[in-house]
Amino acid sequence: MSNILNEISQNLQQGRAKAVKELVEKAVGEGIDAKTILEQGLIAGMSVIGEKFKNNEVYVPQVLIAARAMKAGTEVLQPLLASSGVKAKGKVVIGTVRGDLHDIGKNLVKMMMEGKGLEVIDLGVDVPAEKFVEKAIEENGFVILYKTQNDKS
Repeated sequence: MSNILNEISQNLQQGRAKAVKELVEKAVGEGIDAKTILEQGLIAGMSVIGEKFKNNEVYVPQVLIAARAMKAGTEVLQPLLASSGVKAKGKVVIGTVRGDLHDIGKNLVKMMMEGKGLEVIDLGVDVPAEKFVEKAIEENGFVILYKTQNDKS
């Protein structure tokens, strides 16, 4: 991994959104293609965060902060990826079901999926079941994820 891609990954892991954005812009300026920056910088960093989360080395707040940094970098890359014809690995429709207004878990899953190169269509919160199916059909989504809060022990 080149030095700048490693810097992107490290800054993403530390949640430094402004630095990630600046480094991604610098990498683009140096002629590194968007797909390489995405895979070897941004996704690599989120993969480390995902492993640390799985091993209880970081917790939800750190994951969300890293995901915000990733979003800052992907916003720079999105127009370049679209114009170069790079396709998402698949589409996922996500949301919380009608009656559920809690979205932290949904947002965490969304960010992790985006970090793995999936296009995520977020329907938001309090969504009727039929909207998930309608949107999946409309968008040719291959996975529907819905979240609900269960307060019963």
